[in-house]
Amino acid sequence: MNEVISIINLNKSYGATKAVDDLSLSINKGEFLGFLGPNGAGKTTTIRMITGILRPDSGSITVETARTLGVMPESRGFYDWMTAMEYLSFFANLYGIAKGHASERITHLLSKVDLSSNKRKRIGAYSRGMKQRLSLARALINNPQILILDEPTLGLDPQGQEDIQNLLRELNADGATIFYSSHLLHEVSNLCSRIAIINYGRLVAQGTVQELMQMTKSQNLTEVFLTLTNPKT
Repeated sequence: MNEVISIINLNKSYGATKAVDDLSLSINKGEFLGFLGPNGAGKTTTIRMITGILRPDSGSITVETARTLGVMPESRGFYDWMTAMEYLSFFANLYGIAKGHASERITHLLSKVDLSSNKRKRIGAYSRGMKQRLSLARALINNPQILILDEPTLGLDPQGQEDIQNLLRELNADGATIFYSSHLLHEVSNLCSRIAIINYGRLVAQGTVQELMQMTKSQNLTEVFLTLTNPKT
């Protein structure tokens, strides 16, 4: 298959703490990959290295540069004095999107994330869930073919979660490759075609939900996760 992200023997430490430990993982074109692990397992550090925010101590990461990349980080970062329209226009300009096309794209995205009625409201007055939706719209502004998402439905109510899940399914069906990190295991189970689980910075298992359930003799992904990240001694 066509790999769009290739991670080989990746390592990253913070002082004496090994955050990512000899991690190797590949993501194929069109995959919806769930990336799981307990708090402190190295998920966010891995994402920051994939996106170039952090440099690895050793190992390599290759991201297919012919494909556009969209990122929704754990730490969102907003300009609270801007409106949603101004905010997305700012990022559209950074990507060099022509004004006419940018306006059309922004209107479309705000509708997709259900923020059209609040598009001229200052971001500082947004709820946490509204900011989550806006962050996803920002990640999609350049029509990316690879999406890196870190806890994209955090803070959303059940309807909001369902809306975002449906949007991600549409994007994946249209060919987008999605790298999806979340603690919501039921969501990952419903969305992802393959799952990779890390613990203490190391890859402990990968496969479909069914494959992981068979491997661990578990009934669902929650049992799989607990078995692999809290092994009995």
